[in-house]
Amino acid sequence: MSTSPSEPLTVAALYFDGHSARAWPATLSLDGDALLLAAEGLSRRAPLANLRLSEPMGAAPRLITFEDGAHAEVRDHAALARLLGATGQRDRLTVRSAFDLRMVAGALALLVVVLWGAARYGLQWAAEIAAPRVPEAVVAGLSRQTLELIDEHMLTPSRLSEDEQSRLRGVLADRTTLPHALVFRHGGEVGANAFALPDGTLVVTDELVALAGDDERVMAVLMHELGHVELRHGMRMLLQGSAVALFMTWYAGDVSSVIAMAPTALIQSGYSRDMEREADDYAAAALRAQGRSPALLADMLQRLSESAGRGRKNGAGWLDSHPDSAQRIERLRGRA
Repeated sequence: MSTSPSEPLTVAALYFDGHSARAWPATLSLDGDALLLAAEGLSRRAPLANLRLSEPMGAAPRLITFEDGAHAEVRDHAALARLLGATGQRDRLTVRSAFDLRMVAGALALLVVVLWGAARYGLQWAAEIAAPRVPEAVVAGLSRQTLELIDEHMLTPSRLSEDEQSRLRGVLADRTTLPHALVFRHGGEVGANAFALPDGTLVVTDELVALAGDDERVMAVLMHELGHVELRHGMRMLLQGSAVALFMTWYAGDVSSVIAMAPTALIQSGYSRDMEREADDYAAAALRAQGRSPALLADMLQRLSESAGRGRKNGAGWLDSHPDSAQRIERLRGRA
């Protein structure tokens, strides 16, 4: 191809007539708003508007297709761009953007923002919608498996007397109409702890009862845990955390692996700050409705915080899965 400004722009190509596999060496040039193709023994002229130009794909030749199916292959992308540029034509914006580093970087940045937004807000919204729709049989089975796992690996039978356990169950039954089951375990290295399973099972360690010192503080903690149950926080947390795994196992057709890992996920995952605030608000409203102060929960949080500060060795106490205790204490005292 000549680059002299006094000569017309030409581009080397291979021409295929669409009827045979033969390739004719050819040259392309412009004639006003038409493309001229010249090869040994043949020539073609076609308006540029009637031709279809393929998008660039690395080093692969670009195809210029005529209306009857014949096409020309051009390997010199730069020469073709200069030829078309002489007519004022340009590739579509999407094509140009793919070769513009700034556009590529911008697209990648936008993708990261979209993925972050989907993970931060989309999953949360989807889990909030889906959690109340999980069948009760699934919730009960998941909670049962979780409690079995806890009993096998974390906790031991309670050392509280049957009378004390029965008394605390009776106090809680008088304070709430929500379906629940209150069970006690000895925490050992877990220490002072209380947590709710999705079906309403409330697990309280002997150490938390001892740290509370009276029934009112124990009940304040249980009101908070009932808030997690009523607001479906356990299922929401599980659905959010397992979204990718759920999708992959659905795609692979093996849902059993997600069901098997769900109890462990429930134990190991902590509640989000928003969920903690929601459960605190639920507990504060419940305590006020009972004629009691939300400061009871703040007092218990303070005791748990001080206990943790005294150096529980391998503890995984209530504050480990219920973070931001200082802010929560201040907030609850402000609502007392």
